[in-house]
Amino acid sequence: MSQRQRDTTLASNFTQTKHRQPTRALDPQTNKLPKPLNVLIIGASRGIGEGIAHAYARAGACSLFLAARPSSAQELSAVEQRAKKLNPTISTTCFAVDITSSESVASLAQRVKETVSRLDIVVLNSGYSGPVVLKVDEGNPQDFQDVFDVNVQGTYLVAHHFIPLLKESDGAKTFIAVGSFAACIMNGHIANTAYCISKFAQARLVEFLSEQYGQEGVLAVAVHPGAVNTEMANKTTPDSFRPYLTDDVGLCGAFCVWLSREKKMWLNGRLLSATWDVSELLEKKNEIEEQDLLKFGYRVSD
Repeated sequence: MSQRQRDTTLASNFTQTKHRQPTRALDPQTNKLPKPLNVLIIGASRGIGEGIAHAYARAGACSLFLAARPSSAQELSAVEQRAKKLNPTISTTCFAVDITSSESVASLAQRVKETVSRLDIVVLNSGYSGPVVLKVDEGNPQDFQDVFDVNVQGTYLVAHHFIPLLKESDGAKTFIAVGSFAACIMNGHIANTAYCISKFAQARLVEFLSEQYGQEGVLAVAVHPGAVNTEMANKTTPDSFRPYLTDDVGLCGAFCVWLSREKKMWLNGRLLSATWDVSELLEKKNEIEEQDLLKFGYRVSD
């Protein structure tokens, strides 16, 4: 058996220093955003999505569009009210959306376009893990389909309908998908077949976006939020992995704000982690560009 380090280990340790909660360098209160900045967050009603919404509010976003499933309307409203308290000058609007439906996502894009003159940043946080199934001949095939409908088809539909709005913007033109280092996992006690493969496909889709629209100024990245004890994680995580769910729910939002403060096209198409130390990440800029790191590839011998 190969002694090569696992991809998930390489990804987790890309920076020597790792963080479980936002550092001063990531504090949205001091990482003020350029004005005006209009941000759409899909999957904003709870957990990591709520943290992302509040991070952008604290950092001074001009307009915040919050979207979630129709069944999450009450929770989404609470997130909106908290964002207004954090930033009394912010303009907020809530929308219902089903990212597995092209018609629903198209309608959301049209409503956002009618509400604001330009859209600068899209953050797609919606995701679904499904039950943990470790072998292909086990579990229910419909669960596999449901996971792909949200994580892959949903990402495609959001990109399909919102990339045109980002291209029209003269601002950040940034597409952020909340991904996962599960994309790097192939075995072990959390190698959930549907989730891991779907997150690999999502990260690859982000690479496609960077190739197809990078020359038009669109920045597309996937961001691993850390190991967070979200509502979904609490329902599906095996007991053996629960001790590792210790990363702060607000870490991903702080990292997204850091990404948005100053456009970093050298990160285009890459799978990043909110747990990485950003100072060390910046120091690796030349290495990342020269070796085209943080993307998936195909290995052959020298």
